[in-house]
Amino acid sequence: MKTETKPTSIWDIMVNAPFKKVIRFDLICMALGIVMGIGIGAFLVTGI
Repeated sequence: MKTETKPTSIWDIMVNAPFKKVIRFDLICMALGIVMGIGIGAFLVTGI
């Protein structure tokens, strides 16, 4: 009888992050995206 060991995939390694850290990182990225979007929008509206 042959026993096979599953190799650990990259997905298994990445999912080990705690949920609160993921949410905090996501909120920081969203806030930066909103600020950058407002800046670009204001630049386009005022004219080049």
